[in-house]
Amino acid sequence: MEKNERILGEFSTRQTGNSVVLTVPKKAQIPAGRKYILFLKKDGTLEYRTAENNPWLNGEFADIDFKKEMADVGNYGVEKPRGKEIID
Repeated sequence: MEKNERILGEFSTRQTGNSVVLTVPKKAQIPAGRKYILFLKKDGTLEYRTAENNPWLNGEFADIDFKKEMADVGNYGVEKPRGKEIID
């Protein structure tokens, strides 16, 4: 468990119509209507991530050295055309 994580309790899934529902407790302070993406991991763990989460703003890409990556592989967006590519 990471430092900023906390356990909110243990919850059981329940059948609602054709879906299986997992409760989000009120103390999680998640507003109704927020969208999530659900990942099923190889070990059977479910991981929910907010759908609007922007990796450029949330720190997910904070440890990537983009200048080093561009030096290693090049910047494909600004390369000069080679050969007979059609340029608009």
